[in-house]
Amino acid sequence: MTEYQVCAENCCGTENADFYDAMESRLMQMTFWAHKEVLFEKIKQKIKEEEGGKLDKIADLLVDASNSKWKGRQEADKKREELKEKLKDAFGD
Repeated sequence: MTEYQVCAENCCGTENADFYDAMESRLMQMTFWAHKEVLFEKIKQKIKEEEGGKLDKIADLLVDASNSKWKGRQEADKKREELKEKLKDAFGD
């Protein structure tokens, strides 16, 4: 059953609610969700307008740090593999 279907098995909280009461309740709930989504998008837009430049700089710093960490990890992994190969050679395997 999808969230938009109304059942006759007391899923809406009242045993004898008629179809239109249940439908009205679900539609009002959908309206609340829609308002919440629109408000969330508006808030995001305001933040972008007011703090977009600062947030872009912060995002750049974080991406650069992440890339550096990844490169560092790759280099460390490479050095570990080189060490393993040298140890194998030293032990004659």
